[in-house]
Amino acid sequence: MTIEYRNKKITRGEIFIKVPFKEQIGLDHAVLSGFRITALDFSKLEKRSNVSFECDGEFLYWLADGRGFRWLKIEDPEHFGTLIAGVRKRAEFKQDYTRLELRTRDPARGNLQNLTVEQYKDYLIDTFEYLYAEYGIFAELSNIKFSMLEINCTFSLTQEFRKYHRVLRLLMFNLPQSFSKLGQVQKVNKEGICLDAETFYRSNSSTGIKIYDKKKQMEDTSRFVLSEQIMRIEITLKTAQKVQEVFGSNRVMDLSDDKINEYFYQQFEKLFVKKYRKWQKQNGKFLHRMILKHKEMYKRNWQKNLLAECSDLEQRTQIPVLLGINELLPHIKALDQHRHYSRVVKSIMKCCEYNSTYLQNDEQKIEEIFQKVHAVYINYCESMELRGLEVSPLSGDVA
Repeated sequence: MTIEYRNKKITRGEIFIKVPFKEQIGLDHAVLSGFRITALDFSKLEKRSNVSFECDGEFLYWLADGRGFRWLKIEDPEHFGTLIAGVRKRAEFKQDYTRLELRTRDPARGNLQNLTVEQYKDYLIDTFEYLYAEYGIFAELSNIKFSMLEINCTFSLTQEFRKYHRVLRLLMFNLPQSFSKLGQVQKVNKEGICLDAETFYRSNSSTGIKIYDKKKQMEDTSRFVLSEQIMRIEITLKTAQKVQEVFGSNRVMDLSDDKINEYFYQQFEKLFVKKYRKWQKQNGKFLHRMILKHKEMYKRNWQKNLLAECSDLEQRTQIPVLLGINELLPHIKALDQHRHYSRVVKSIMKCCEYNSTYLQNDEQKIEEIFQKVHAVYINYCESMELRGLEVSPLSGDVA
């Protein structure tokens, strides 16, 4: 597919430019370590305002030519991110360290397009070639590792991100209690006279889950204004130990597209789809009991009072009890003993004139998100099968 964008600094004659965009599971932000700087061009570093370094100290990070430095920091967000290196003093010894915080950058798309693992490895090599050309830094990369890794799935939506707020609150609420930290990033929408939640997140010490409005994030942090509504779902492995635990190794060269696609999809199914299906079943029973209670207590106005209680519960807990009116109808039909179903539905729809939230088909929005991630994963699997068929004659697999 293609995405249209424009430069937000242009106020007249706004023209959207089409750029290719692939909905896929991929990488963007990572922190890398384990590499060793073997050479520096100090004359180049001295000329750069975005570079800080110190060469004096009791302990130094030694280079191949016998020179050394105590610490070094390069901030270059336009091209890669931040590079930090230096030496730490321990109780009885010194420890050299290097740390590269890497974010994808594309002049045409910013960091909208996540990268496949193979593309990310190429981008990493390009980054170190850039470091050599611009800063005179040469590094040995054979043992470079991930100390933090974000894996994300980025895809388009059919509606504005803010219209998914209720379902995203529910999905994040359903995550296991081990994700003890949770929150939202909100901003005031003066035009819509409301609060817009741009980011939903939950995390623990080793893993983070984030769902956010990628379109809005790009408008706030870059020069791009997108024509499409874009959602990004991120799983962050916060430590080298967690990356090692998940993939069996945190070495960059050991990671593959198969590994990140399998991991992301399995986690999405486990944390979101299965948890929602469980909630759906339990909540259906709860709605069934609510209908019985209100029919017994309020013979004439039970529909209005039922919707009022659903709304009140959501206001108090911030978690939807009723995503959409369609969730009620099967229970109402099952309990209809006097063939008044059509009349009851008409009455409920009239009550929804002042509860229009229940007419927004939010239950369908959850299914849309599930279908999008599923389609991304299936497309990847099918592309791998086709690639296997293309190479099989060369590998001798065909008789």
